[in-house]
Amino acid sequence: MFRGLPVREARASIHVQPNSDDISGAVKEDPQNCAYARCLKRTLQAKDVFIFRSRAYIQTLDEKGNPIMERFLVKKHARDYIVRFDGGMRVEPGGFIFHAPTKKMTLAYKMQGERLRRASGKKKSPRVREGKERKIRKLSLRIGTGRVHLFGPEDQIR
Repeated sequence: MFRGLPVREARASIHVQPNSDDISGAVKEDPQNCAYARCLKRTLQAKDVFIFRSRAYIQTLDEKGNPIMERFLVKKHARDYIVRFDGGMRVEPGGFIFHAPTKKMTLAYKMQGERLRRASGKKKSPRVREGKERKIRKLSLRIGTGRVHLFGPEDQIR
């Protein structure tokens, strides 16, 4: 579920071509109002669009006319465009492709692997070795993983 709507893996790739109006009205670091999101809202008449660095969710209708969120992959060239725009660099209109996920990139495949791992009793390898301190990095709204971990004193977390 994403925003109360069922999520379906995209079945086909989609071409996204933001124009100068999409770019000039876009908001940096805003997954709902970036140039891609504005372009998709305009061309597909989509109510909700969320563009993260590696995933895109676009509200469409299924075969029965029910609203759903379709999940796309954002690959290197499109991701570079997002990073340049969010970094304050000037970007020009261009065409990009949001890809349908491959079998190994689908949520169902990843959940199946997680269930198998849990059933076998294996633990994930720790990301931080004992005795080493975690590096604190600035989180962006564009990460899109659905998880936020806040470290540090309360006065530093805003």
